[in-house]
Amino acid sequence: MGCVHPGGLVFSDCQEDPGKRKLDKKLSGGSRPGKAVTSAPQQQKTFEERFSDRFDRTSEASPSGTDAPFKEPDIPALVSPEPLLPGTHNVRLSEPSALASDSACRALAAAFPTRHRWRQWVLLYSSGRDGISLQTLYRRAEHNLPSVLLVRDHAQSVFGCFAAEGWKVAPRYYGNGESFVFQIQPDSGLWRWHQRRMDVCRNDFFQFGRVDRLAMGGGPRYAISLDGDLLRGTSGECETFGSPCLACSEEFEIGRVELWGLV
Repeated sequence: MGCVHPGGLVFSDCQEDPGKRKLDKKLSGGSRPGKAVTSAPQQQKTFEERFSDRFDRTSEASPSGTDAPFKEPDIPALVSPEPLLPGTHNVRLSEPSALASDSACRALAAAFPTRHRWRQWVLLYSSGRDGISLQTLYRRAEHNLPSVLLVRDHAQSVFGCFAAEGWKVAPRYYGNGESFVFQIQPDSGLWRWHQRRMDVCRNDFFQFGRVDRLAMGGGPRYAISLDGDLLRGTSGECETFGSPCLACSEEFEIGRVELWGLV
């Protein structure tokens, strides 16, 4: 018979002569220091290997106690959008928007975190007013304000995002789960952080800023990405928000961009 480890594992290499067992008990009161010293390395290695096999991360114990293959939680990558419904209060804009109507702005404001809903919208950057330059956009956004980015592509689709933090160039993602993405034309709706997908994979990728790119969302596609000269962009199925492509196509030409700071 093998010896039983406290974890319930049996090791056949622990077999010994019954007569030697009796002699060991008489000499040491039941302990076998000589045997433990010579066999421990082999037992420890075997135990670690078997422990790893039993509790491998790719499997989990079934209710009956037997090992069963791990089943990924049934959480879809894409979700249905929330409706964009105009709020009851007026939005104060520093000047009219060329991309969003008053009712669309009120609907977006109603979706903001409560502390931001009554803030004034100030046009920090407009490609029609300030020229097409991502560097200019970053300079105008340096006050670290929460903001609304509006984009219109060459096919007249209008979409964008609410960014909880100010846009900046940084070596890694930043922002938080208050951010969301939306579409105004041809359909309307918004997608918040798809937090349940964290049970399947990491998806807390919000704002991303490089010298040659500005993006919202990730894993593995951006919800919105604009290149450095603000002439082209991409939009794909994004796990961060569970959102589909927001533009007319996954690769699109940019028609106009506006960045509104909330002050």
